[in-house]
Amino acid sequence: MKIAIGMLWCEGNTLTPIKTTFGDFDYVAGEGVFKKLPETTEYFLQKGCTLVPTIYARALPGGTVVYDDFMRLANELIDAIPESGLDGIWLYLHGAMHVENIGSGEKYILQRVREKVGFDIPVSLAMDFHANHEYELAGLSNCITGFRTAPHSDREDTQLRAAKMLIECVNEKMLPKPQMARADVVICGDAVQTAVEPLKSIMDMARDMERTIPGLMSAEVFNGQSWVDEPYMGPSFIVTHKTDPKIARECAEKLAGAFYDARYDFVVEHVETEKAIELAVRAKEKQVFLSDSGDNTTAGATGDNAYMLNRLREAKVKGFLLAGITDAEAVEKCYKAEIGDELTLKIGGKLDVKNETAVITGKLKRRANMVNYTGGAPVPSVVLECADCTVVITKERAPLCRPDILDSIEPDWRDFRIVAVKLGFLFPELAAVSERTILAFTPGNSTQRLKDMHHSNIRRPMFPLDDNFM
Repeated sequence: MKIAIGMLWCEGNTLTPIKTTFGDFDYVAGEGVFKKLPETTEYFLQKGCTLVPTIYARALPGGTVVYDDFMRLANELIDAIPESGLDGIWLYLHGAMHVENIGSGEKYILQRVREKVGFDIPVSLAMDFHANHEYELAGLSNCITGFRTAPHSDREDTQLRAAKMLIECVNEKMLPKPQMARADVVICGDAVQTAVEPLKSIMDMARDMERTIPGLMSAEVFNGQSWVDEPYMGPSFIVTHKTDPKIARECAEKLAGAFYDARYDFVVEHVETEKAIELAVRAKEKQVFLSDSGDNTTAGATGDNAYMLNRLREAKVKGFLLAGITDAEAVEKCYKAEIGDELTLKIGGKLDVKNETAVITGKLKRRANMVNYTGGAPVPSVVLECADCTVVITKERAPLCRPDILDSIEPDWRDFRIVAVKLGFLFPELAAVSERTILAFTPGNSTQRLKDMHHSNIRRPMFPLDDNFM
């Protein structure tokens, strides 16, 4: 059994002015793909498969991918797939990659795959929970599965589900036809958590379908990526049945209806910035994480808005850790200085001129090669100790979203009572050690309010801009 495998991954955000380029991807080709996808590779090898590697390319969530750079990656992936002799294709795609002059990068890739190999071999996809799906995607694939946790903790499980479904298709000579339905509801990511109602019940409904309906291979719930201004943005529900597309369609529509009916029940404890700071200061917990949700680098924002830093300082909060802010120019100045030097830096507002800037003065405490969230090269970073706070500055956009990433800088983040991070909800690894998290409504490329996104291309009607239309 010969299987082609590959990954091309970037969560898009059309609200940010920056572009995603080839250099933003952690990229390998050929047999190096196997080391990047160890669980999937091991599973296929255990099943006696001969694997054909294509590429592995993963970028931090960011802006629209530059057309020429995307085509370089897409062409490499397609060129590595043999025209004949394959039994199946396994791809790990995000689902919300946005490309110049194309729109959905995933749709384009699958169209090219089918042009090359036809429709007589199965294609199985592993995808992100925040995928935005065009209807054509279902017709170009045979199996589609996605993360079932938000925050995400089942990446490897999702990859393996897609692999197992592909093996099942090959062994049983099946070419299933996934069916998709939509709910015209945009609920921003931080209010859509799989362990919290109402989404918990909807996820349970999908699992019940898989357990009780004969022949049902998967029932998937995707929330979509709300920061993409395209008609196909938003929640989708994709169900795969071995032989009966009608059953799959009925299940997908049932899930979509449940999501729409629950539209008023998606809530999250967001508060305005000033209130969030007040709550953090008064909190009884020893440590509080304060989320700057509007400048969330894991949602594609620039990460260089000094808005939260300025509000904390205006409130005269002392001793907090800002982790962190993107400013390549400031980092370069710090790399030319000596440890212990006192520096005055203007930080922020360089990637997005709409963002606030701040002037800080402090001693250079450390230069560090910070762990890269995507697994790529370490991120040059510096730590500046000011009179009222400590600031981590990174040369490139880099989320400080896990303990191991925070551990790769100094001073110890555990010593700070308030840690301001550019995230929405905390990643599972960080949430596990957090005593309390306060999510602040802040401006930026990952704003949590649909009305503040000023979309002009999304389909209408759409809740919460419109209501009572389904």
